[in-house]
This record gives sequence, structure tokens and C-alpha cells, in this order.
Amino acid sequence: MPHDKVIITKFETAVVPPRWGLLRIHSSAGIFGFGEFTVEGQHDSARALVHELERWFVGQDAADIRGLVRGCYDQSFYHGGPHFMSALGAIEIALWDLRGKSLDLPIYRLLGGAVRDRVKVYRWAGGNNNAPGAAAEEAARVVSEGAKAIKMNACPPLAAIDTYGGIEAAVRRAAAVREAVGPDVDIAFDFHGRANVPMARRLARELEFCRPLFYEEPVRPDYNRWLPEIAAITHIPIATGERMYTPAEFSDVIAAKGVHIVQPDLVHVGGIMNALEIAAMAEANGIALAPHCPLSPVAFMACLQVVVTSRAGWILEWSKGLHYNVSGASGSVDPWLRYIAEPQWSQFDVDAGGHLALPTGPGLGVDIAWNEVLVAAQSGVSWRDERMELGDGTRANW
Repeated sequence: MPHDKVIITKFETAVVPPRWGLLRIHSSAGIFGFGEFTVEGQHDSARALVHELERWFVGQDAADIRGLVRGCYDQSFYHGGPHFMSALGAIEIALWDLRGKSLDLPIYRLLGGAVRDRVKVYRWAGGNNNAPGAAAEEAARVVSEGAKAIKMNACPPLAAIDTYGGIEAAVRRAAAVREAVGPDVDIAFDFHGRANVPMARRLARELEFCRPLFYEEPVRPDYNRWLPEIAAITHIPIATGERMYTPAEFSDVIAAKGVHIVQPDLVHVGGIMNALEIAAMAEANGIALAPHCPLSPVAFMACLQVVVTSRAGWILEWSKGLHYNVSGASGSVDPWLRYIAEPQWSQFDVDAGGHLALPTGPGLGVDIAWNEVLVAAQSGVSWRDERMELGDGTRANW
């Protein structure tokens, strides 16, 4: 049953394995909204910001999402960037979850309804610097689990002009993976910002034989001004956005015609409303939306709510089985499912085409087992950015 006015009463946070920061907002109605403030490897600072912003929200009507969130952003003289937007994104997502639960409706129904009845997902199939045989074996395993589309790291860190065999290694690994999964599985390559401009241009050409689904983050966002040139030398779609934090940043790269697939991370862009603005820009410019989400079920379900409402929405990253999540394992339970009540696991069964059905539950569509979260939080999080070096010892972007 719908609840009367719902007042925000308290924020509660936890950092849990493998590398997720989770927020639970308490309310006067006795219902909870869940959000995620993950800035991988820098959780403590993001968590501190969540509680610093708490004072703007406690005591307020939880239904006033736009006014509260945008007001907090505008009143804060220093805003933007990964930590501020992640903290604000956690709060905003939790407020949408709370609103949906208070009205007994999925979030996408509050946003105007769905334009599709299922969403295609892709899975990760490639850790860092796998040898060709190991990469092929991992990709084949993920495909055997039902994946119809996969993504893998495209290359090791590359020097400005590669003289350490990184390009050749990338080509050998891509060829092995394509042979292992066959011609009908889509393969996307994540450059992970590991290439400077000259090598990004070369790698974009060298990997075309594999018929990639897209190239992700061919250069770090610091160098987005070069994306139009990279896009012009290949027919493979260019994707970027995981390290971009405001709709304005996406507007700039779209206007420059440097991107074909926008990948906002809903946590890092400040939540659902900003992601919808980015989705609208994508639709208006005839390009695609594929949110970045190697994160927890909270962020994933928030992304799903956006993708089903947007005509530009197309495919969604799903971190179930992701190599980063190994440290979150709890017995035989996949760490991605660890914090979700077991009766809800079945909604994550993919169909024969690699799609997930629309969520039917209220709010985000999942309830987080907070008791399990608190147990896990006691063990802490050890995940840190991986240290990588070039052949001459120079530190590299992992």
C-alpha cells in the first residue's frame, strides 16, 4: 500500500567486499532506500562525503528528489568529480528506491514506463594481461554460462609509442578469444585508458579483424579532445563515459562527434536523473546508451531502470562473475548475489538471447540483506588499483 508523507530520518553506510560502498536511508515510514557510493579504491573519502551531505537531507520529504538533490549540488560551491558525484549519486538512487517502495511501483514506472520488455547484458571475460590461451579459456567459460556478448581488456599498458610488444600481445589475445567463442558472440574491447593517442589510433586499426562490438575508453578522458580523430579512422563504434561526471561533460564530447556510445556510470554521474539527461542527449543525437556498471546489484538495478525507459538504451554491463569480485566470494555463493535475498536470485536468469527481464518489484526491484552487509563490512575491503609498469619501470594507468 502507498505510504503517506515519508520523511528522511538517517543515513547508514557500509563498505563491503569486493569493493562496494552501500548506503541505506532510513525513513519515518519504516521503509529503506538503498544507494551506492562506490569510488573503487577510494571508498573512505566517498563515504565521508555521503555523511557530510547528510545534513541537507535528514528531516526532508523523501518525495522531493529533484529539489533536494539539485539543491544540494547547487548550494555546494565545490561540486562535480568522482567523490562528490558518487556521494550524491548514492543518495539520489536511494531516494528513488525509497519513493518506489512507498508507492509500491518500480522506478521505471515513475519515470514514465518502459520502452522495452527485456534488456541485453554483456559480461566481463578477460582479466589483466591474460596470455592468449588463458583469455580464450575464460571467454569460453563465460559464454558457456549463457553470455551472448562479452567485454575484455584490449591491451596491457602501452608506451606513447609502443616498443614493448603490447600491440602484438593484444592482437594475439584477441585472435585467441575470437576463435574460442566463435563468430556469433559479440566481443567489446576496453582500452581502459591504457593507450596514449598514437597507440590508441594504431590499436583501433589492428583489432578491427575481430569485428568488435565497440572500443571503450580508447584514451583517458583527459584526452577526449582526440576522440573525433580516433573515431574517424575506424568503423568500430567508440564508447566512453565511466570517468565523466556531469551531463555537461557528455554534452561536450557528443557535440564534438567523438563518441557513438555513451557510458555514464550512474553512481559517478550523480544518479538516475543525470543519467536520464545523458540518455536524452544520446537519443537526440542518434547514438547509443550503455551504462558503465562493474558494481553492485544496487547500481546495476539503477542502471536497468534507466535503460528500459530510454530509446537510446541498448545494452548493460553486468559484473556477475567479474574477476574483480573474487575477493567477495562467500562459500559457493557468487559474490554478486551475496547481499540479495535468495528468493530474488531467479530474476537474474538470462534468456536464450542474453537478456534480463524487466524488474517487477518496487523501487530498484531488489532488497539488500543489510544484516549480511554488516557482517561483510567487518572484514573490510582490500581492493586497490592494480600497480602496472611499462618496460622501463614507468608507472602506468591500470
